[in-house]
Amino acid sequence: MKENRGRLAVILAGGLGTRLRGIISDVPKALAPIAGRPFLDWLLTMLSCRGITKILLLLGYGADKIMAFVEDGSKWNLKATYSLEKEPLDKGGALRNALPYIDERTFFFMNGDTLLDMDLGEMFDFHVDKRAKLTIASRPWKDLTRVDPMKIDDESKVVSFGEKNVPAEEGGFWFVNGGFYVVDRDIVEELPLRRLSWEKEVVPQLVRRGVVYSFRSGGYFIDIGVPEDYFKAQREIPYILGS
Repeated sequence: MKENRGRLAVILAGGLGTRLRGIISDVPKALAPIAGRPFLDWLLTMLSCRGITKILLLLGYGADKIMAFVEDGSKWNLKATYSLEKEPLDKGGALRNALPYIDERTFFFMNGDTLLDMDLGEMFDFHVDKRAKLTIASRPWKDLTRVDPMKIDDESKVVSFGEKNVPAEEGGFWFVNGGFYVVDRDIVEELPLRRLSWEKEVVPQLVRRGVVYSFRSGGYFIDIGVPEDYFKAQREIPYILGS
């Protein structure tokens, strides 16, 4: 990773976790226990090991519990700050609401309930070299349930996003959104401060402007938002990241 660049990770961690309510009911989804440790602990450990030095947590539901767990971030050698929403703003709105706390021109953006193990420095440098405004980590996937497929041209530019009629690649898979982004701050400055869908409103608009690129990753991915994958994470995350 280029020196003094790509050190900030903005993490959306305000979800209600309604699909996990029958399994966990007393903590926000980002703190759901995975092999005896909150999921957020695994995520922050990974980010710290990959060169991140600052985190900004976007919080709503369960904010007090998350702040009490993370505190100043020093447990992971990170500097933690927080942005709280007074009412649900959705992903795009929560990011726009956090603009006063984003002190980097370019930063990483991700969900607090998903994990994609990858080389962050390589992705960041790709973003800079392409002069992209938004770079999406894409991953190969054979099922379009719960994912946003992408059509990507030969220059790695994303030319369609979230359209289910995109033909599969040779081999019967699609490149889908890995839920991990590199974002230029100036596109956040353009967003209205209201409830705003990141995947349905913000990203498609940027794709139409021709400023979105895909960084292809084959790294381990897990989304703990549904019971099946939550139980799978109990086995897989300690194996992949080490206990």
